[in-house]
Amino acid sequence: MTQKLEHLVDLIFNKLKTYKRKKIFLEREKFLKFILSLLKEN
Repeated sequence: MTQKLEHLVDLIFNKLKTYKRKKIFLEREKFLKFILSLLKEN
């Protein structure tokens, strides 16, 4: 995975974790796998 993609994933992950309106239970590794699976389909 490239540095840019990892940085982008980290930014999105951190935004989701700090979302105030609804509590989101998310693990970084699972989120990363999900993002990678989306990219592989294209």
